[in-house]
Amino acid sequence: MAISKSVKGTLRFYNELRKQAVARGEAAKPPSYETFSTMAKGLMDANRQVDLDRLKNLSMRDLFERTWAQKLLNYSTQRLLREAHETLVRRY
Repeated sequence: MAISKSVKGTLRFYNELRKQAVARGEAAKPPSYETFSTMAKGLMDANRQVDLDRLKNLSMRDLFERTWAQKLLNYSTQRLLREAHETLVRRY
């Protein structure tokens, strides 16, 4: 859920940048996939850290870290990033 929220938050951020550029009359260009995914992964890491700070038990923290790392490498997460970026590019 945190991963999905991070991707959606990144998408909203770049949509707002596009709207501001259009309002100023500037030509807006979409971010590269690398820039988009770096920002989304940064938000994901921030969410991970907040959730990790809530856990007190060391074994639960280790389990959470392993699960999180596997989820980030998961195909569905990578596909979610690609699809969100493609949606963003289509709007520009």
